[in-house]
Amino acid sequence: MEINIREYEGGKVIAVSGEIDLYSSPLLRKQLMVFVKKKESPLLVDFGGVSYIDSSGIATFVEGLKGVMSFGGRMKMFGIRPAIMEIFSFSKLDKVFEIYGTIDDAADSR
Repeated sequence: MEINIREYEGGKVIAVSGEIDLYSSPLLRKQLMVFVKKKESPLLVDFGGVSYIDSSGIATFVEGLKGVMSFGGRMKMFGIRPAIMEIFSFSKLDKVFEIYGTIDDAADSR
């Protein structure tokens, strides 16, 4: 898994690529918690390069979302591939997370 950080229209973009699993999710959690502690919002999460996510990866994002929501912030996900989206849909997490098709859709949402 790789994580790249960039700015986009006043928000931080966390671009994740590769597999998010039991072994890589602690690194992702560490990065998300840095932004939570700084009260960065919105956090835009680019899933375009994610090829796999397991339950520990999902749990990491749930924890990150809880952290962001604790200060009234928002986490917006975009670019989720259909196979990964099935996991969010099956677990009903597509109703919990803000999920958008593109970065522009995510950035423009209020």
